Amino acid sequence: MAIFQRTIFDASSPNGWTRSSTPMMQHIGEFTLRAGNRYLDIKTDYPTQSAMLFFYYWGYLYNAQNCFGYAGCYPYNGTSILNKYIYNSASTTLSNIYKTDSPYYVCLKFDRQDNGYTEGKINVFISSHGLDLGMRINVLSFAENNTTGQYYT
Repeated sequence: MAIFQRTIFDASSPNGWTRSSTPMMQHIGEFTLRAGNRYLDIKTDYPTQSAMLFFYYWGYLYNAQNCFGYAGCYPYNGTSILNKYIYNSASTTLSNIYKTDSPYYVCLKFDRQDNGYTEGKINVFISSHGLDLGMRINVLSFAENNTTGQYYT
């Protein structure tokens, strides 16, 4: 399901300006965080090829406020992620973007700052430069946990 649309100009059309729409962002899931868990780790099936990624996320967690933010990164060879930028505007944050060991899938780590009572949802969207947007990026697994480091390695 696409949340945004972008306009593409088709140079092969007679006038070169025919408009068509393609999905700009994929909704990869709505994830729950509950009492007793500080972190949420999400493992995607993003392929090992290098392409720039953009994430957008929003939600509400009782006793932990709204969460909203965006991030960008360039998953590179192996477990390297270059030029990682994360912007958060609330207490529940995207704290890390990392890759698993081979086959090098991209993972997201959210931190709600404590593990007291809460219940709520975080919606996550993804887009990419250089990746065929017709290709669906899926979530392989996710885990509510209290692991401070990388949950998936």
